[in-house]
Amino acid sequence: MDELLVIMVPRELHDEMVDALMSLPDVSGFTVAAVSGFSREHSRLSLAEQVEGSRRISRFEVLHAPTQRPSLLMALASVAGRDRLRYWVQPVLESGYIGSDAAKPTLE
Repeated sequence: MDELLVIMVPRELHDEMVDALMSLPDVSGFTVAAVSGFSREHSRLSLAEQVEGSRRISRFEVLHAPTQRPSLLMALASVAGRDRLRYWVQPVLESGYIGSDAAKPTLE
């Protein structure tokens, strides 16, 4: 069963995270979405973010095998630098492809 690593990355580290993930040979791809993060830790927000009430961040999602998790987290730690990047791992019950060239979903 695969896992989904979800990492919340400040916008100023977005490009560095993309570069880091692209450089990892075991990562075949990933997804990124711009999201608004809400937190009680207002001291970590800029003045504009405090007024707005949220922080604009990038949500990265990486599908991987459980055995890849330790090396993946270690490789991405350099992107964090002095920041703390929030992450979590979710089990993926099933994955595959749906398309016109397949009579039924292909399970991996």
